[in-house]
Amino acid sequence: MKNSEQTYREMYGQPVSFQAINDSLEGIYQVLDQVFAEEYEELIFTGCGTSLYLAQASAHAFAACTKIPAKGMCCSELYYFPEAYVGKGKKVLVLPITRKSYTTEVRMAIDKVRSFAGVKTLAITCDPDSAKYNDYMILSPETAEDSVIMTRSFTSMVYLAVVLAFYAGGKREKIRQMENYKNQAEEFLKATDDIAKKIVSEHPERELFITLGQGINYGIANECMNKMKEMSLSNSEAYYTLEYRHGPMSLVDDKTMIILLGNEETIEGDAKLLSEMKTYGAVTLAVGPRAAECFADADYTLDLDYGYDSLQNAAMIGFIGQMMGYYLAEKKSLNADTPRHLSQAIVIK
Repeated sequence: MKNSEQTYREMYGQPVSFQAINDSLEGIYQVLDQVFAEEYEELIFTGCGTSLYLAQASAHAFAACTKIPAKGMCCSELYYFPEAYVGKGKKVLVLPITRKSYTTEVRMAIDKVRSFAGVKTLAITCDPDSAKYNDYMILSPETAEDSVIMTRSFTSMVYLAVVLAFYAGGKREKIRQMENYKNQAEEFLKATDDIAKKIVSEHPERELFITLGQGINYGIANECMNKMKEMSLSNSEAYYTLEYRHGPMSLVDDKTMIILLGNEETIEGDAKLLSEMKTYGAVTLAVGPRAAECFADADYTLDLDYGYDSLQNAAMIGFIGQMMGYYLAEKKSLNADTPRHLSQAIVIK
């Protein structure tokens, strides 16, 4: 088997995962009707590693669609300091996000918070066994991954979390708009593949990779950073877009690449920042709605123009981190199928 072939093949399975969720929407709605028959003061989305970044994105989506406060945090924080988040009888829904049900820190955190009165848990998961330690579960049913690296599991659970947010916020028309998501994702995945291959080929000297995003795209930017780090051992970082000016841009030079995940609410500020980074020597890529039009100064653009808002785009816009990680690994003759020091789920003995 060629280096990274398994991971690459699973990346191309992502559109099928989206369709599988669309095909199971009625069952998902039934679970959510049960969950939200109760009222909650707050939602806490939680996960480890990639699932933490998913929790950040999910919390933004939910808060944007409802009037219920939501936050995303790592499981270890929730385990060590539960009183700060779920104590004093607060009515809280905790949502663990996990590819595998047996990740130690997830189980520890959920067992801890469920000991508090007023706490219920809803798993967003790819593993049916998550039902064993949660009150409720919604499942991404077609996400089998043999790879260590999370790809289709991440994006499918982003999709699932956005469905949850739209449904809880009474925005079912937004879900209906995504009925053709599989075919659109197939098209956009190929376009992302092509541009990532081109960038890595044309700029082999790049050593620092920065991903920027606001709103839901901040969590996605963190995952893009993580994919390039895991798959290719590249020096990668992620920031809220405008925060990049506040110190981190000191590192920008002619060996830097900056990837902007565009949001329809932040175009003007994003464009100014991207243009400024070019003057310091960075190669720039803008991904998102009307990218070619809105970021004409960027070195590369990738249009995500299916008429969606940033929440609907979220499951696709992160393809770029996966594909950059893949081609950077290929350039370095690394095998992303066997990433250094990593395993599918962290189990602490």
